[in-house]
Amino acid sequence: MVSRLKNVFFYTAAAVVFFAAGWACNKYGNVAGISDDTVVAVVGDHQITFKDWMRQTDLLRVFATPIDPDNKDQVKAVLDSLIDQEIVLEAAQKARFSNGTFDETLKKRLQEADLKIKDLKDKLEKDMQTIRRIQNNYQDPYKKMLLARQYANSQVDGVVVTEKDLRDWYADYSAQAKAAGQSLPPFDKVKDRIKPTVQAEKFLKNLQSGTKVDRKQDVIDKYLASLSISEKMLDSDSDSLSLDKKADSKDAGGK
Repeated sequence: MVSRLKNVFFYTAAAVVFFAAGWACNKYGNVAGISDDTVVAVVGDHQITFKDWMRQTDLLRVFATPIDPDNKDQVKAVLDSLIDQEIVLEAAQKARFSNGTFDETLKKRLQEADLKIKDLKDKLEKDMQTIRRIQNNYQDPYKKMLLARQYANSQVDGVVVTEKDLRDWYADYSAQAKAAGQSLPPFDKVKDRIKPTVQAEKFLKNLQSGTKVDRKQDVIDKYLASLSISEKMLDSDSDSLSLDKKADSKDAGGK
């Protein structure tokens, strides 16, 4: 569904709560004090260590399915899957299994995995930067966020919206959905459901109309541009082009 960025204010606090909750868990704390080399299972002649078990959990979390490392049933299921995997590998070894197509595609799959891990690493580093920025001084701004949201929620129900307000919002949203190759149910079927959103937007719009806001657009644009890979590439090309022109000019002067 097409996102309505105008409503982000009403969801920000909830998002922060979920974000903080995710970091509150002590992931891989290993409070049991188990050594990596401790054997947790033996399959035939093969020993599975605690380190193998934890690595398998990591692999599944990254490449297969969401695993909660604090959920006993899910973590146990990982060990079970690792045992089953070893049983299958032993059978493949006994059968002297060979597959040329697999050999050819393995390199490609590993390259794809490297890219995925790099993307995850970049995201985690950004998340850690966020945590470091807020962990020691988040309470005051967070309280302001909660207070603002609480007040807004207490006022939204009293905002009067007309039939025209609803239809205008629906037309705008329908256009966005259509541009994204999506469609919306008929207006009459969603009229009641969209009313709170229209009220929320009108509430903010009314407040904004009575408040002077001075956006330092040059600073804003500079930061946003730093997040754009394409703009970085274009800037880089421009710099190279500029240097090339200087070089050409210098060569021409030399001649």
